[in-house]
Amino acid sequence: MKKIKFLIFFVFLNSCNQYFGQDDRDYKPKNESTEIFSNVKNDIFISEIKFGDIIFPKVINPSLMIDNLEIVKIINTDKNSVVNFLNEKIYLSKGKSIYIIDDINKNNIFEYKLNLIKDEKVLHFFEYKDEIYIITNRSRLLVTNSQNVLEVANYDVFTNITPILLDQTLIIFSVFGDIYEIKLDDISILLKDNLTSNPAITIKSNVFEDQTYLYYLFNAGTLVTFDKNKNEYHDNYILDDLNILSSLGVFNELVDSPFSHNQYLYFLDRTGKIAVYNPTSSDILWELDIHETILSYLFSDDGYLTLMTFDKILIISNYGNIINSFTHKIESPISIFSIQGNIHLISEDGISKLNLNDQSKLSFYKNKFTSNLDIYYQGQNIYFKDDKSLFKLSE
Repeated sequence: MKKIKFLIFFVFLNSCNQYFGQDDRDYKPKNESTEIFSNVKNDIFISEIKFGDIIFPKVINPSLMIDNLEIVKIINTDKNSVVNFLNEKIYLSKGKSIYIIDDINKNNIFEYKLNLIKDEKVLHFFEYKDEIYIITNRSRLLVTNSQNVLEVANYDVFTNITPILLDQTLIIFSVFGDIYEIKLDDISILLKDNLTSNPAITIKSNVFEDQTYLYYLFNAGTLVTFDKNKNEYHDNYILDDLNILSSLGVFNELVDSPFSHNQYLYFLDRTGKIAVYNPTSSDILWELDIHETILSYLFSDDGYLTLMTFDKILIISNYGNIINSFTHKIESPISIFSIQGNIHLISEDGISKLNLNDQSKLSFYKNKFTSNLDIYYQGQNIYFKDDKSLFKLSE
């Protein structure tokens, strides 16, 4: 009977790919070579292409060179933790505390307790006039000093969207679509406008800009545009106009804010639709539907778009042609990033360095990640934050 029970338990473990429990140990990366690309006949491959430097969703330092990766855990986090890198220090929230970590000496960690009310959490860290500020989801404005954290103002506006800092002004959005302007010089607040939002999920959106406007997502289906010269909300219906003109159907589940390249905005919808659109001339340069869920993307200054789906890596030229297509076999992919032109794929089990020229090899660095993952580039370092930990990627 014991042997039968053991056999059943062994079969259960081998058939289950979930991660149970909590393991805070630092994982030592392993270098392995294995096949990850399927030999799919309809895959496309063009030999070496110079893609240029990555500029979206984050600018990657072109001199960044990490050959032998090491994943080091810096500190535990939780699902509501936020992080920012200011004045060579890491500012991180967890629960009712914030942690200030020396970016050079990671052993120098200072903890400050916050007097937060129920359901209140830190929303964002930012710098203004050499001081570090904190704003919470209850729109309480706090400032740090060498001893503690002091309250500056309480605006009593409920928000769950990262604010935008424009010169001396902080723009915050209420959950109801109200747009408030906080003048940081005198800490005054003014209701500026109200946007009509489309029903969609709230996502972590980047702020992108061109010569005239800032672009930001209130949610995955609602685009917010700010006039940089007038420093005010500009209700120009760019996304609505695109949806009228596009032959692909409705864009209402954007992966990120549209980014600008050569006077065109790039719209990526999670369902696989892509449109390159000039809102001034109402011209669509090209559009494409890959008919797969877009999980992550990279865009270079030479106009090449790299997409990751659940089972593919696609590289699209600045003319909208799929020039490379690879079918991978990595389970639970989360995101991609690039170092010196090499694509790295992050999954829930670790980081895979992909060799796109030789489609059969990779280097694998084992580590447990949760699916809610953020990537930060700081000089010669890369950081990852998920629901459990903040990691540093280095040599």
